[in-house]
Amino acid sequence: MAVRKVQGLQKDMLVHMRTMWGGRVGSIDEQNVYKIRQIGPKQATIDRVNKETGEVGSWRGQKIRLNEKEYATQRNAESRNGNWRQFYPWEWSQVFVALGEAGWDPEVNF
Repeated sequence: MAVRKVQGLQKDMLVHMRTMWGGRVGSIDEQNVYKIRQIGPKQATIDRVNKETGEVGSWRGQKIRLNEKEYATQRNAESRNGNWRQFYPWEWSQVFVALGEAGWDPEVNF
């Protein structure tokens, strides 16, 4: 089995996350900043970062998993018709936005 390298996103990179549920699905959550602890083709672990100091907090890492594209497409179609909307991502670009690309730049703020 060949391992695919994740393009664009890498360990220790600071990112924002897109909102994956509710009425603001797909919007960028600029209130929180995360540091990528690990990232692979299907799973990533992130840590929340204090926007004021740039330090990783005591908050334990969060694991995020990608779905297979066919499954995600089907679930997203079903979710549009429900009362509670949720987005099922299949690519990292649907989850993470690098700092500076969403309006908050660590070079200016730290």
